[in-house]
Amino acid sequence: MAISRTHHHAFLLPSPGMGHIIPALELAKRLVTHKIIPKLTFFYTPIANSTPSKAETLVLHSAIKENLFDIIQQQPLDLTSEVDPDASAEDKIAILMHELPLLFVSTISTMNLNPTIIITDFFICQALPLVQNLNLPMFAFSPTNAWLVALGLHTPTLYKQIQGEYVDEIEPISIPGCKPIYPKDMFDMLKDRTHRLYREFIGACEGAALANAIFVNTFHELEPKTLEALGSGGISKVPVYPVGPIIREPSPRSPSPSPSPSSDEGKRSEIVEWLNRQEEESVVFVSLGSGYTMSGEEIKEMASALELSGNKFVWSLRPSVNKAGHDHYLTAGDETGSTTTTVSYVEKSDLFPDEYHRIQRNGIVITDWAPQLDILKHPSIGGFVSHCGWNSVMESVSCGVPIVGLPIFADQMMNATMLVEEVGNAVRVKASPSTNMVQGDELAKAIRKIMNKDDKEGCVIRERAKQLKHLAERAWSHDGSSYSALSKIAL
Repeated sequence: MAISRTHHHAFLLPSPGMGHIIPALELAKRLVTHKIIPKLTFFYTPIANSTPSKAETLVLHSAIKENLFDIIQQQPLDLTSEVDPDASAEDKIAILMHELPLLFVSTISTMNLNPTIIITDFFICQALPLVQNLNLPMFAFSPTNAWLVALGLHTPTLYKQIQGEYVDEIEPISIPGCKPIYPKDMFDMLKDRTHRLYREFIGACEGAALANAIFVNTFHELEPKTLEALGSGGISKVPVYPVGPIIREPSPRSPSPSPSPSSDEGKRSEIVEWLNRQEEESVVFVSLGSGYTMSGEEIKEMASALELSGNKFVWSLRPSVNKAGHDHYLTAGDETGSTTTTVSYVEKSDLFPDEYHRIQRNGIVITDWAPQLDILKHPSIGGFVSHCGWNSVMESVSCGVPIVGLPIFADQMMNATMLVEEVGNAVRVKASPSTNMVQGDELAKAIRKIMNKDDKEGCVIRERAKQLKHLAERAWSHDGSSYSALSKIAL
């Protein structure tokens, strides 16, 4: 017998990591506030012996305060029982993908709750075979783009078709009806077929094939070709619905005539007040994500690029204390280079080279938490130097800001390629083959391209970015394609 929409109770299990937690929380909010699902329980899983990033803490506290749905904190996952504490992010994510579905099943088996719908993150769809015996509608939510979902659903076929490593292929790797993938851009989880992470991702993709439908954080006008291919049944028979852009909307702020300078609101006000004094579309925003720490040499090249570009800037910077890179993706709160949020002066050290100190008076540097959406929405922002993580891409698209892409790991190379070659709202800067680093002069050229009003190619990119903003707004209007697609979850 069909269950009335008014009696639905959804369980939602996200994957840890800011790129998954934020869109999952926003998905939960929209399901409840748009009266698609009346009751929802959100399962949050901390990582044992680690500190969540400030951004993650803020969004969770905000969700708890709003009290729109229940949040259950599961037992912390102890990854060190399987891998060394200093293991790579890839090793840790592989353990997480295997252990989290088992923990979820163990948790719900002890609860006196009766869900009518199960929703899991696409990357932990190994949970779906484990809950299949509940005979409930099961859905996957992908916080990525549809192109990566198409790759994932096609991966079991690629596994049989291609014998060696995908990155060693000479020709682009085909996905039926979609843009082929350059081997050098291949999703990190598929780069090493001997690694456990590869096998766990295959398991997630096979689990996703059991879902009643897959919801993707994109919208039709952004990826029409890929979504058409997914809808044709040539890749998978599972329906795929675009429900984006799902981004974190700022919470309403209580009026405060003089917030403390050290408070988050005080810091945000300081940044906004500085932006208010700048000319429209004259400032470039730089952020490579909360999980990436920059080396001294990378800081030097970025500072050199900002100096050469001649633009004012807001730079969200996480300098490395011990080790640069993305290994802090799951533990972004464990290591920070400073406790100061807006930096006006920093003593010279190996972390902050001379090039950094030369540019400080031309902008703002944030070494703690940055209110990214507030910054991108400000009319003085004219460009975004981004790692092309999908959350950041969706925020940039929703704000109509063009992107300078500096992809680093995971799906970011695919995202950057898609934005440049299919979407048309970005330029990409590639690393030097000799140093495997982006050079300051090349990055400066890309920044000038999207910021210079006289650059013809840059004008086309800026106009496309503004067009996408309106299309994104339309997708989530009451009769929009994404709003209508998400409503299918309770049918």
